[in-house]
Amino acid sequence: MLKKQKEQLSSLMDDEKCETAFIDAVLSQPELQQCWRRYHVARDVMQGRSEVNCLNLDISDKVAQLIKTEDILDQPLTENVAVPALSRLIWLKTKDVFAKLGQVGLAACVTLGIIGVVQYNSNSSNNNDIPVLNTMPVGVNLAPVGGTNPTNNYEPQHDTISNQQYDKIRLLVQDYELQRRLNFQ
Repeated sequence: MLKKQKEQLSSLMDDEKCETAFIDAVLSQPELQQCWRRYHVARDVMQGRSEVNCLNLDISDKVAQLIKTEDILDQPLTENVAVPALSRLIWLKTKDVFAKLGQVGLAACVTLGIIGVVQYNSNSSNNNDIPVLNTMPVGVNLAPVGGTNPTNNYEPQHDTISNQQYDKIRLLVQDYELQRRLNFQ
C-alpha cells in the first residue's frame, strides 16, 4: 500500500489531480509527510534551487530500526570457522621466507655477475694496452698525412713508386688489423 501511496504523492508533486482522501492521509501519516519532504528536497537539489542547510535529513531512526530487525541467525557463527592446522601455518610461513631468500639470492648473483664482467673487462684492457678499435698496425711507422714532410710543411714530398707501394701496403695492413680486432674480440 505504501508503494501506491508514494506513486500518488509523486503525481501530486507533478500537479496531477488527486483525491482529497489521499491529501487527508498525507496530513495524518508521518511517513508520507517525510516522503513528501524528501521528494521536495530531491527536486530542489536536482533543479539547483536548494541551499546547503536544507539538506539535514535525519536517518538515524531508520538505521536503528534496520539494526533491530536484522536477522542475527543468518550470520555465520564463529564456531564454524575452521582454523588451519599449526603445521600448515608453519609451512606457509617457511615457504614465504624461502621465496624471499631466493629472490635476494638471485639478485645477488646477477649483481656479482655484472661486477665480474666489468672487472674482467677492466683487467683485460689494462693487460693488453691495445684498444680494440685501434687501426694502427703494430710495428709500422706512419707516413705524414697529405704528402707533406713534418720538418718542412711548405715543401711537398715527391712521391716515388716505393712510397706509393708503401702507402698501399700500410693501408692493407691497417685494414687487416681493424678487421681482425673487430671479428675476434
